[in-house]
Amino acid sequence: MTQYATRPMALVLAATAIFAAMPAFGADYPVRPIRFVLGFAPGGASDTMARIIGTRLSEGLGQPVVIDNR
Repeated sequence: MTQYATRPMALVLAATAIFAAMPAFGADYPVRPIRFVLGFAPGGASDTMARIIGTRLSEGLGQPVVIDNR
């Protein structure tokens, strides 16, 4: 095969990959709420800051953000 014969095959493979991925473009991401895991106890300064950041993230991303203290 010459290099000119492989170019159409590469174009066909690229087009197939693009059309196969098209249903994924319509999916909403993320489907579940975003979980923000915090490694400190609730009620402290880090928890307060995480909740402020979580509120801003929720507004900016349009998805709910849940603070999970561990």
